[in-house]
Amino acid sequence: MKILIVDDKQDARYLLKLLLEGRKYEVISAIHGREALDLLEKNKVDMIISDILMPEMDGFKFCQILKRDKKRKNIPFVFYTATYVDKKDEKFALGLGADLFLRKPMEPELLLKEIDDLCQKIATGKYSPSELTLKREADIYKLYNERLIQKLEHKIDRLEEEIEKREKVEVELKKMVAEKEVLLRELYHRTLNNMQVISSMLKLYSARVLDEKWLKIVKDINSKIKSTALVHRKLYESNDLSHLSLKDYFIDLINYIRNKFCPKNKEITISYEITDIAVLLDTAIPLGFVLNELLINAIEHAFPNREKGTIHIKVEQSDKNFILFSVQDDGIGLPEDFDMNSDDNLGLVIVDSIISNQMNGEIKYLVDGGTSWQIKIKDESYCERV
Repeated sequence: MKILIVDDKQDARYLLKLLLEGRKYEVISAIHGREALDLLEKNKVDMIISDILMPEMDGFKFCQILKRDKKRKNIPFVFYTATYVDKKDEKFALGLGADLFLRKPMEPELLLKEIDDLCQKIATGKYSPSELTLKREADIYKLYNERLIQKLEHKIDRLEEEIEKREKVEVELKKMVAEKEVLLRELYHRTLNNMQVISSMLKLYSARVLDEKWLKIVKDINSKIKSTALVHRKLYESNDLSHLSLKDYFIDLINYIRNKFCPKNKEITISYEITDIAVLLDTAIPLGFVLNELLINAIEHAFPNREKGTIHIKVEQSDKNFILFSVQDDGIGLPEDFDMNSDDNLGLVIVDSIISNQMNGEIKYLVDGGTSWQIKIKDESYCERV
């Protein structure tokens, strides 16, 4: 026995086809009434199972056309629908000549029993074709329009309910986002305050230390704390709690280091070309550490017996989404036996580790009329979390 399934939903067609083929029925399918009519020109079928709400030609129109066709009006017709489920829908469908009106979803065993029973009647000659009882075209269109209008009204009501629910959810989401922003700002603010407390404590301890070596270590630690604190201050003041301007951050950090570390007896000029790049917190903090270390290192070691010196910092973004970062001075350069990974250069060892391991970038140095540190990292190395 061959059955034609008409349904625009692929999953519904597949499931029904699977069930019917499991009962050894031969199955063909169409996605709407118009395609089903084309299939009937080439195929003889023993039963039609059709949805109602479909594009091109819906089930009501398809059934009406079949029941007016002398050659096909006796083909058993079953409506299987999830949209038109009212009693009035059922009455209209049966008035068009349908044999069964089944509502989705239906337990597979119950659905198959209905189909099997109808097929049994056909096989035993006990099947009596249903007829189109709505004879007048005006009556059909009147009832059809009533069903369609009622369905549209129902859909509009459902849409209005959905819109109302979505508006409530949107209000709640906006509230949650606002609360999250407040909490993040408070977190940045407290982190900044805690760092300032640590920095102040280090200054108090350093005032009691006479050893120049320890004074230098304390001063160096303070500069690193300051570079991190600047990030949190920038984020606290920013409208975007995920990103901050690398240009604004670097300029503030450069000014802080200039005022704190440039000796009064030397004229060290620090210039910069910095593209305004928005970076994440996880990119800004390690780059701040790197700038802090390379800039202080140049100020303290590049110009030992000179009254003047120039340091130039450049940050730009390549067309392949890389951040290119360089710190260049016109000082004495590096010693011939310079080893970046030596224990004597702990700060540079940390810089190399940050760039190579933490940020998956590249760092190299050139010595030609001074020292040039050149860094290349991928933007962004991390995912957004806000």
